[in-house]
Amino acid sequence: MTPDKDHAGQGAGDISDEISKTMAEAEAAVDAMAGDEVEMEGEAEAIEIEDPEPVVGSDERVAELEAQVAATKDKWLRAVADHDNYRKRVKRDIDDAVMRKTQSLLSGFLPSVDNLERALEIASTAMAGASDENEGNISQVVKGIQMVRDEFIKALEKQGIEPVQAIGQPFDPAVHDALQQIDSPDHPPGVVIREFEKGYKMGERLLRPARVIVAGAGSSGGES
Repeated sequence: MTPDKDHAGQGAGDISDEISKTMAEAEAAVDAMAGDEVEMEGEAEAIEIEDPEPVVGSDERVAELEAQVAATKDKWLRAVADHDNYRKRVKRDIDDAVMRKTQSLLSGFLPSVDNLERALEIASTAMAGASDENEGNISQVVKGIQMVRDEFIKALEKQGIEPVQAIGQPFDPAVHDALQQIDSPDHPPGVVIREFEKGYKMGERLLRPARVIVAGAGSSGGES
């Protein structure tokens, strides 16, 4: 054998040895992996999976929470009701204070309106018996008084204050104060026939009753 052939044979042998060595290492690695799998399977079999224990007292806890929710809701409803009652009470107190103040103011200047009404009544009576020359003068005075009276009434109306209807209306003790009863041939019994002082109200609340004269039981007006 020539040196080249010897060298080639030696190279082939080295390659064969390397392949054999690599195959052996691969087989050893496979065997090791197989051993690990067997070991892991054994460990897995040794581990016992336990069922989760039920929560002790869960129903009681739910009932307790529901009771707390119900109690909280009850407290909230009571708080809402108390707040609403407080709001209504404050509004009522404010309305009462406004009403008392209004009545106090009215008591101060309503007598002036009453005097204007009386002046108009007197002037109308005087004008009926006056001469033509004096009648014109009295008429101007009446118009002036009426203008002042009407300005008072308009000012009251702007504040929501209106006169109580009286003359020709059935007597109503809720808004009328009867000073006297007089039989009348022109009115049925129980009807207001004259007004001494006007009454006033604000909305549905009476500020001052109307002071009136009422047709008595012997009145014959309205009978057929």
